[in-house]
Amino acid sequence: MKNTFWISTAPRTGSMWLFNVVREVFYINQHNVFPGKIPKYDKEFLEIYNSKSLLDKDDSNKYVFKVHSPLKSDLPNSKILTTIRDPRDVCASFREFMKSDFEKSMTIAKNMIDFVKNYESFDKDYLMFFKYEDIENDPINTIINISKFIECQINFDKAESISKKFTKDNVKKLIQNIDEKLDKKIKEKQTINQSEIVYLSKDNYRAFDINTGFQTNHISKRNSGDWKQVFSQKEIDIINSDEKLNFFCAEYNYD
Repeated sequence: MKNTFWISTAPRTGSMWLFNVVREVFYINQHNVFPGKIPKYDKEFLEIYNSKSLLDKDDSNKYVFKVHSPLKSDLPNSKILTTIRDPRDVCASFREFMKSDFEKSMTIAKNMIDFVKNYESFDKDYLMFFKYEDIENDPINTIINISKFIECQINFDKAESISKKFTKDNVKKLIQNIDEKLDKKIKEKQTINQSEIVYLSKDNYRAFDINTGFQTNHISKRNSGDWKQVFSQKEIDIINSDEKLNFFCAEYNYD
């Protein structure tokens, strides 16, 4: 039985939801879930894998790691869960979340396609794809499928409970709470633990929840398919004429 489960995805494709759901499935089945406090960077998860989970022989201990980098096809004691999303929505979501320019957002969208293509040849017992749109529109059955893949099956009622815990509204409330706590500390000039904040620049930062990994503005107000709302007509024309995006959208049935 595997003890390490990698959420290995391109940015803005549902990784945080998937990461927390996998952890919650193990919690519900009374496993010890590591790491306890969520790291902010890929290298920290990799360090824990090499120093702890590879050496851990206790079946009650489960390690769940989230990275935005592709992994090898033969990691010991591991399974990989990854996501697919309409690259046009990825482009829009990245632009909003990172306050990025159009060119950078397009690059991220195309990188997601490369990410998916890299994983298409992996063994299906080792890696499983989940569509972002299924996470959004059919979370309960998606959670049940996740539980089967990670060999920790749960019933419909437990899947429904997990689904409710991580709805957009509930995650927004969690984020609002950490935002308010960070703002209070800043206004009152209290000491800020560096594990609770992500600096993008000197004056641009986000609150970071060490229990889930969610950050300020992690949840978009848009739904899948609303990507045109973010772009100018010129940018929409560029997106619609891009061969790489068009081919991928046709292959994965994105209208």
